[in-house]
Amino acid sequence: MPVLHFDPEDHRYTLDGTEVPGVTTALKVVSAADYAMVDPELLATKARFGQAVHRLIELDCLGELDLVTLDDDLEPYYLAWREFLAASGFQVLLSESKVYSARYGYAGMLDLFGRLNGIPSLVDAKCVACVMPSTGPQTAAYENALRETRPHLLAAGAPCRRYALQLRPNAKPGAARWQLVPFTNPADFRVFLSSLTITQWRKTA
Repeated sequence: MPVLHFDPEDHRYTLDGTEVPGVTTALKVVSAADYAMVDPELLATKARFGQAVHRLIELDCLGELDLVTLDDDLEPYYLAWREFLAASGFQVLLSESKVYSARYGYAGMLDLFGRLNGIPSLVDAKCVACVMPSTGPQTAAYENALRETRPHLLAAGAPCRRYALQLRPNAKPGAARWQLVPFTNPADFRVFLSSLTITQWRKTA
């Protein structure tokens, strides 16, 4: 079985000692257009905040979240997350789990995998005003890697639904503080593979 190593400081994946692109890195050739008009400093700040929300969700899934020390800015997102769990009945099986594809040569960190209405479902948590189209290929890449990494959880050919979980704690009164955005386009994984090919080509060109 291949050995995957992740360096969180450099956000660098190696598979059996060979560096491979991460899912989000491979998709930059697609996602760059989504954020072209966003100030880079603001984008970096939002990314750091998103990482904090992901960590919050991970700790809550592990039963290790300390609500007493929870940052005030994060609390609304925690409440939105808990509201999603209570309303949807989503059963978490994996949270912030490293996955890879030795076949295609990439790796990544999927947010959430579990069962929604009894059906295996991959969920990517987002703290954004609008879910970007590149999330479709992103979740498709995670799904493929999950099937390869953990076939006992998601066997080849088994159904799997893909979603973005948009946490929106500042929704209007009476409105849900979360929204599930489904991705059903069968071309999503092909789009990811095309992006991966370009990323790999740029590295060697």
